[in-house]
Amino acid sequence: MSEHNDAVLLYHNPETTAHELLVDSQRRTDVAVQQRVMSLMEENPGVTMKLVTRSELLRCSEMARQLSEQGEKGLRLEDIKKEVSSRQGDVLNYFMVAKEIGASDIHGTTLPGLTRIEMRVHGELETISELAEEDGNAQAATIILSMCDVTEPQFYAGRKQDGRVAAKFLRKVGLFGARYSHTPTADGLHFVMRVIPDDGDVVPTLEKLGFLPEQIRLIKRILRLPEGLIILSGPTGAGKSTTLRACSDLYLERTRYKKRLLTVEDPPEGRIRGAIQTPILCDKADEAEVRRAWERALSSALRLDPDAILPGELRDLISILAGIFAAQTGHLVLTTLHANSAFSIPERMITMGANAGLVADAQLLIGLISQRLVQVLCPHCRVPWSVKKDQITPEEREYLEKYCSVEGICQPENLHFRNEAGCPACRKAVVIGGKQVATVGQGVSGRSVVAEVVRPDTMLFRLLIQEGKEAAKAYWLSELGGITRRIHLLHKLNAGLVDPLDADLIVPLDEDEVTLSVSDPVTSSSDINTALIERLALVIAASVREGLKQGVEDAIKAGITAGIAALKEVA
Repeated sequence: MSEHNDAVLLYHNPETTAHELLVDSQRRTDVAVQQRVMSLMEENPGVTMKLVTRSELLRCSEMARQLSEQGEKGLRLEDIKKEVSSRQGDVLNYFMVAKEIGASDIHGTTLPGLTRIEMRVHGELETISELAEEDGNAQAATIILSMCDVTEPQFYAGRKQDGRVAAKFLRKVGLFGARYSHTPTADGLHFVMRVIPDDGDVVPTLEKLGFLPEQIRLIKRILRLPEGLIILSGPTGAGKSTTLRACSDLYLERTRYKKRLLTVEDPPEGRIRGAIQTPILCDKADEAEVRRAWERALSSALRLDPDAILPGELRDLISILAGIFAAQTGHLVLTTLHANSAFSIPERMITMGANAGLVADAQLLIGLISQRLVQVLCPHCRVPWSVKKDQITPEEREYLEKYCSVEGICQPENLHFRNEAGCPACRKAVVIGGKQVATVGQGVSGRSVVAEVVRPDTMLFRLLIQEGKEAAKAYWLSELGGITRRIHLLHKLNAGLVDPLDADLIVPLDEDEVTLSVSDPVTSSSDINTALIERLALVIAASVREGLKQGVEDAIKAGITAGIAALKEVA
């Protein structure tokens, strides 16, 4: 079993039975090689990295290939042909259930003697059914061999595989798309299907997604700019693709559908009316081929006369540079990047190899959005603070009273909490084969965005590069009217929409205190300015009085010198 991109090989050593990460010593400084090494080390904790010669790398790669062919014969469609129809029916049934209960993903995990099927509903995994181990393996094989139109011709349980479920199956259950991925585990196989519902041309508005009016106004202003990069960040499952669709819809509507928006997605995650949506078609098992397919698609996109481009993701340095080039040549570019905050987006681009001077350009990087999704409470059974405050621990109560008390934004008495038992309005029965097998959604009615939206200017980038994220964020709050994720969350908490203890696991309530030198970004900027002015006035007045004893000129010099010294000390 091996994974490599010419210079990197994840190798199972047959002599030691250990996994080793072999790296071509001549290419160890390449940015792409370093990124691949970091990715594989994250996916395979505990793996040992070894620098080897090119010839040694090729020898081990060939040995791994031979061992794979000898020990793992791929399963072909004809091997399971008799079972295909019924297995396809089982998979389609899971798709139908996922759509009915609003699940975003279907998980299957095979263990010795058992397969557990789970669905992610409102961000939480719920066990839906349990099958025999062989049934889980058979379902995974059926999906790869008979239900995907972009995948390999054989099923390998012993290594990672990806695929895209064919449209002819999705239409039967009212889905727009579904992508499949599996990986071997210590006990068997783990497979996941991302479910993309077909909502037609109906794209959720930014209001419906949960953005604040001030944030929506700022996003609309950014979308009026003729060119530049707009980048969304957030973890997998944070709703980035949906927000991109909403922004795309706003752009096309503003231009009265007289501009061309072209997307490059893997796969397209919902229809965008008026856009040309293109998928990535390649062998997903070959990382190098996937990278080349993205490069070809992005290069081709610029030759198709677009006004705006939506690459689904900035995956590596090549795609970052392609996005920058598109923005520099007069295109609006909307895309995503894995980063943990809006201010980490430029930093991430730089660590991936982009030039800092190129990235830190307010005419190039015109919009930074970081978002998370928090659960929305069922309005019919949520529990008020007056009831819950005596049921939580003293530590939890003290924590909420401290961080949910912001004048004019949030007060603890307005908080509400999740009813774990739920009620008839929020509980959803899961029915398979005419039998209820589970109940999901207790106490929750959906999910909502918590975000920070930044339109950078030159000073923000200067502070970011020279002094770091804290200085840039403080400037954004004091001079650009920034709203942090925590403040956005507090608005929802004060409205009783979100459970503060659950939301704290997504957006920590003390996040601003940790990332800034001040605890309250709403009032801190004015307090700092007032304190600075008062201090300067006192220092300068005292110096002037002392200087007057020597003469007017000396008094002026003393005042200026003292003022400069005080400014340096505060800074």
